Amino acid sequence: MYNKDTQIVETVSGQWLRFPNHFKKSTCLVELSNQISLNIDMKSGNVHVHKKDQNQVYQHIGDVFISASSSNQIQCNIMQSHSLERSDSLFSGFQQGGGEAAKALEKEESA
Repeated sequence: MYNKDTQIVETVSGQWLRFPNHFKKSTCLVELSNQISLNIDMKSGNVHVHKKDQNQVYQHIGDVFISASSSNQIQCNIMQSHSLERSDSLFSGFQQGGGEAAKALEKEESA
């Protein structure tokens, strides 16, 4: 049985996930890999990242801020939640795309 400090919220795919009562759903809630959820705010470009804890409740672990400059460059800033343990990271790695992928993206955007 879950305590009264949680609520269930529906994702875009129709799944129901459990969150703390202070959770506020943004424009779009998406579940990834049955462990991670993304709460996407389309107006601000902010993506709130949540991870399922041992009690099956999705807890906030950090934010990803995505924006585009006037020169068609995408900027991405990551802010990790202070409540995470040191061994628990928002992203396990970051790989920068190769030159070919960036050129293909630039061609798509300029078309």
